[in-house]
Amino acid sequence: MVRALQQIFIIFILILLLAALPKIISVDPSNGSLDWSFESLPQIYGDFIKEVSGGSLGTYQLGRQTRPIAEDIADNFTTSLLIVLIAVNASLVISLIFGVFISRFKLTKLFGAFLNILASIPDFIIIVMSMILAVKIYKMTGIRVISLRPDGGALNTWFPTVLASLAPTLYLFKLVSVKYYQTSGEDYIKTAVAKGMSLNYINFQHVFKNLEPFIKSELIKVISLAIGNLFIIEHIMNVSGITKFIFQSNEVQPIAIGLFAMLLISLIVYISNRLIFYLFKRGFIYE
Repeated sequence: MVRALQQIFIIFILILLLAALPKIISVDPSNGSLDWSFESLPQIYGDFIKEVSGGSLGTYQLGRQTRPIAEDIADNFTTSLLIVLIAVNASLVISLIFGVFISRFKLTKLFGAFLNILASIPDFIIIVMSMILAVKIYKMTGIRVISLRPDGGALNTWFPTVLASLAPTLYLFKLVSVKYYQTSGEDYIKTAVAKGMSLNYINFQHVFKNLEPFIKSELIKVISLAIGNLFIIEHIMNVSGITKFIFQSNEVQPIAIGLFAMLLISLIVYISNRLIFYLFKRGFIYE
């Protein structure tokens, strides 16, 4: 319990420190060097705690308007949460299905080769190329697959969700595939094959059980990839998500609230991933 409280305190300090960087860093015009105003940190921390304890999340700039964060954060949080939640869970399911359970089919090998090619391209380039392709499709067919308007509805969320799932899928599929072939060469797998057990039984009862701890250890990294891409996607595609509070302000309050919201999104997505593993084991794995 004490250690958990210490970790929460450290995270709180670090997030507020990141949010305060625009305020404590300045450029000296005489020599172009950076000036650090660490003496203002106690006041920044105090003002943030005072604002939140008073029941207010503060305000942020939206164009020329000054709006209260509390009025907009619910919708923006839900949008970002759904994008990351669907993206990460989809990448997990796709990686398990194609990397383990149907890995022996030729179509899966072609799919894996295609993903390996995509993995060699930087994420930002893939996102930009995907947007260009969507525009080309609209010009050729008249079918609109993306919308750059904040009120675009499903058009403004489904395509960002697909893009946010690319990096986690590429990373997790490659790792699961490599680990699958390593595990398939173990003696206990060869023994199960020699006993005449079906391939599906071996995949479910032997291979998956050994892959599960490995995949769980990579979940935090997978979620961080999705969160990192979310910053890019929401900014260049004009999605009204939680990153709006971070990008459109240089004040401590909205940036801190946005970072704390990102942390909460990561926690919810991580719990959902663990829930998927739990339900899968309860339904298909015999303990």
